[in-house]
Order: sequence, then structure tokens, then C-alpha cells
Amino acid sequence: MTRVALTMRVTAADGYSESRDSISHDWTARLAEWEMTPLPVPNLGERMVAYLVDLRPDILVLTGGDDIGATPLRDATENALLDHAVAVGLPVFGVCRGLQVINVRRGGRLVAVDGHVGKPHTVTVAPLWRGLYGASVTVNSYHGQGVAKDGIGDGLVVTATDDYGRVEALCHREKALAAVMWHPERRGGLAGDRVLLAGLAAGRIPWR
Repeated sequence: MTRVALTMRVTAADGYSESRDSISHDWTARLAEWEMTPLPVPNLGERMVAYLVDLRPDILVLTGGDDIGATPLRDATENALLDHAVAVGLPVFGVCRGLQVINVRRGGRLVAVDGHVGKPHTVTVAPLWRGLYGASVTVNSYHGQGVAKDGIGDGLVVTATDDYGRVEALCHREKALAAVMWHPERRGGLAGDRVLLAGLAAGRIPWR
């Protein structure tokens, strides 16, 4: 089965003065549906690179939740994992926050986005990804930060936009690196999400 390394949120437990790492059941259920094995990665900073190596995943997924800057330990963990994955050629798929992490790590910028939390909307898909999603598709949406077209990071290509031209998906043309602002694991996930994730994990770059 495809082995999927999943980054996790930092959450607070009711009644306890401690932080915890957590992953939504949506992710574990979706990956089980797709016959993939979830491998959660704790937020412990750079030391998690060695942990990732030991896991031997087929792909790294940078999941959603937590604004960049709100959870410094998660920021440090995901930045280290992303840098390692790109350096060794491990495929990476970013979701919502994951797209933002990839973009910022490559020198891009974020902007505030209104009206995108819990409100499905239509996105326009660039020709590069129309074989995966068609020319337009309705997606779920749970983000308050996003990426304007002029804020795209080095080497990244915009593959979907909303009605205001803001980035809804991106990829690296030559590397196994892709991300979407919608949530494949939640209700409203798309058939193309599975094709994209499975293709990357199998060592293919689906948009070539």
C-alpha cells in the first residue's frame, strides 16, 4: 500500500494545560478509502527529518490547520520536512496551509482572504491540470489566508484560481511538488485529488 506521511495540527486538550498533535479522522478515513497507509509525523522540529527517513513514506502530505506563525514548532517541523523532501526527491503534496507553507518557503507571500471559510466555490483550472480536474470545478474551502498571483514562490506554477484570480492550486513544473487550497480529505473532495496524490506517490508527475 502507498505510505503517506502526514503532518499534524497543534491542538489544546480540554481540561489539560498541554499542547497535543492531532490529525482529523477525515484524513485516516479518506486514505483508507484510497487504500493508502497514514503515517502521522509529530511536531518536534528538525529532528523529525530522521523520523521521516525511518518511516520510508512514498509521499509527504503537508496538511491543513494552524496559520503560519501561530504554531512555531509546527512551522519548524514542516519547513525541515519540506526542505528534506525536496532535496532527496520525495514527492510532496500540500493541502490548504500546506500550499501556504510551500509557497512561503519558496519566497512567496500570503494575503488575507475573506468569505472562503465553509463556503464552496468554483475554481478555474489552468490547462496544465485540466486532465486531472477539467476546466472548472467546485471545491470546498476553509481558509482565511491565500496567495495572490503576484505572490507566487520561486519555481512554482499556478494551476487553479478563484474568481478573483487568487491561487487555488499550484505545482512545480519539474519536481514532484503540488498543492491545493481545498481539502481532499473532507466532504467535497474530488476524484482528481486521488489521481494526483497516487501519481505523485508512485513517482510520476501527473501534469507532464
